[in-house]
Amino acid sequence: MKKILVPLLVLMLLCLSMTALAEGGDAITLELNTSKLPVYAAGDPYLEGLTEQTDLPVLVMPVKKAYQLTVKVLPQTVKNKKIVLSVDNDAVAKASGNTVTAKAPGEAVLTIASAQDPAAVLQYRIVVIQPITRITLTASEKNVAAGGTITLTPVFTPENATRKQVTWSTTTGSLLSVDENGVVTGLKKGNGRVTATAADGSNVRVSININVTQGAQEITLDKPELTVDVKKTAMLKATVLPKDTNNKKVIWSSSDESIAKVDNTGRVTGVALGQCEIICTSQDNGEVQAKAAVQVQQPVTAIAFGPAPAIYAGETAQLTWTVSPENATNPALKLTSSSPKILTVADDGTMTGVSAGDVTIHAVTTDGSNRKAQLKTKVMQHVTDVHFLRHTAYIDLGLSSSAGVVIEPKKYTNHHMTWEIADPSIASVSQDQKDPAKVDIHGLSNGETTLTGTSEDGGLQTTLQVKVGEWNDALKWASATIDGRGNFLFKVKNHSSLTITRVVVEVECFDEAGNPAEGINRKDAGNKVNITYTNTLGPGETTSTKAWNASNYDNNIGWAVAKCRIKMFVIDGDWEKWVPKNKQQTKKISIN
Repeated sequence: MKKILVPLLVLMLLCLSMTALAEGGDAITLELNTSKLPVYAAGDPYLEGLTEQTDLPVLVMPVKKAYQLTVKVLPQTVKNKKIVLSVDNDAVAKASGNTVTAKAPGEAVLTIASAQDPAAVLQYRIVVIQPITRITLTASEKNVAAGGTITLTPVFTPENATRKQVTWSTTTGSLLSVDENGVVTGLKKGNGRVTATAADGSNVRVSININVTQGAQEITLDKPELTVDVKKTAMLKATVLPKDTNNKKVIWSSSDESIAKVDNTGRVTGVALGQCEIICTSQDNGEVQAKAAVQVQQPVTAIAFGPAPAIYAGETAQLTWTVSPENATNPALKLTSSSPKILTVADDGTMTGVSAGDVTIHAVTTDGSNRKAQLKTKVMQHVTDVHFLRHTAYIDLGLSSSAGVVIEPKKYTNHHMTWEIADPSIASVSQDQKDPAKVDIHGLSNGETTLTGTSEDGGLQTTLQVKVGEWNDALKWASATIDGRGNFLFKVKNHSSLTITRVVVEVECFDEAGNPAEGINRKDAGNKVNITYTNTLGPGETTSTKAWNASNYDNNIGWAVAKCRIKMFVIDGDWEKWVPKNKQQTKKISIN
């Protein structure tokens, strides 16, 4: 409380009724110097609880305290400036000379009188108090949590101290605050300090260190859900927030230990199939918790695929499998194909063929047990089309030739064909042993018939006209010579009713000693070259000598004798008639 000194004017007014006349006729007045005295005006709030009297200014004095009073006697012309002090209760205080001394707690009235005129007086109420000599503080808790409160209680010495009150303050206001009742509120983690100062003016004070702690406000778990196998373990990790929490210890518990147990490190052990919760509680604050839902499962221990179903490109098939044990909690599998371009597979086992080929299906469990299995299978390709390469087959009587078919698509699976000849007296057929796309045709008698091929896959059919006759003798030499530059001049006549669209003559060259004339063929350096006639040759017509093409022929290589053989011709631009070597028409050319 602020000390309020009694103004001179107030004192003078109080003393007006008690003045005496000084020499010269002026009234004697007294004026007390209160600048260094704890004098309070009547009604000052500081006096609340000390005195109920409001008639006089109050001089507050601690027990055994003595004040020497300085009093002015006015006017200056007063010769006798002595004053007389008196106290109406000498058990409380005593006056001696200009000094007043407090003896015991209580109240008394101090009278200051002029020695020259006892009627000139000043009066004060003396309130003697027992001052505080020592303060100790007790705290309801050793520490205060940020956001929490504790209460400080002062204990005063002596016990009979008159005013047992303190004012509270702190120099660490960023860490804590303290109110007028000693309630400390934690603001921020750290070491704070609170000071209590006696309110009775004794200036006795005491300070206390208070540790502001950060309590746990939240717990987070690294897994809100956890799956653990029976008799297996899994870990949960807890994080206590905020980061600067003093006590980060937690307590682990299970809502049902018959399903799962947890130790003090967060290690969860599956006990039996079922569900429960693992609860993590702050050791510092039991209201701060986090929970994880736990599923205790029976893991898959093995996967067994059923037989690989037959599947064709563009079609679907169902894959089957079993898992062990039968009571596995999560029997679902993740299925993948080693080559989605050949086959795709869904997790429900639906396979879709994409293209022909070999593929492996991989399976892995989804329950975390990481069990695996695989199944090798084949995607087959249906035959979509069958057709002969030629329209007509020209087969020599008593001889055999092969005719090829095209089976589509290229990656067909079933290459088996059945063959049927319309007139078995004209020709017979059999499957080529080396190539499933070829059929061997044997001429039995002159005539025409039809060959039908049927695919075993899909029953697709194709037909070929078969003509049996003497085709080897269709072409005969008219002449064979060379010009001066070594170019061959051939004439071949068509003695058949066929239309010939190409003729190939093989020329084999020898030197004078009868040895092969190597190098005649630029491509392979051999002594054989093909001479090809590319114009159409109708029935009875003879080739000209200008339409022959000698590919890869080096006419700069010397030779003496050439054997020229008609080895192949094309009928109607379709059928390639290869003349057996013993049936080939041969012409010999010699250089003289």
